Amino acid sequence: MFKRRGFTLLEVLITLIILTVGVIAISRAISTGIFVSADVENVDLALSIARAKMEEIKNTDFASLADSGPTADANFSNFNVTVDVAEGQNPMQVDVTAAWNVKSGQTSMTLTTLVADY
Repeated sequence: MFKRRGFTLLEVLITLIILTVGVIAISRAISTGIFVSADVENVDLALSIARAKMEEIKNTDFASLADSGPTADANFSNFNVTVDVAEGQNPMQVDVTAAWNVKSGQTSMTLTTLVADY
């Protein structure tokens, strides 16, 4: 009796399909991880920029606190910083917003503090 050994064409095709689906899933996971990593870096950088601006505001005289429109950060041109001051109150609420571009448009983060004249 003669026994055939080896794989049929159907078995080979099914194996190739399973391997292809696996490779595509792994490559998508890696590319998504790279984009998410860049987003996390941008959030961390925006937080640092907003904190630096907040420190500037803490060192500013209470009477000279005022709003400032979107200005590009000197070191990071992709980020715009906006300061919004609720004037006429003591303490004044100060919002510092750092905004940057992402694939779907623009995103931002805001830090809020109170500044008192004492």
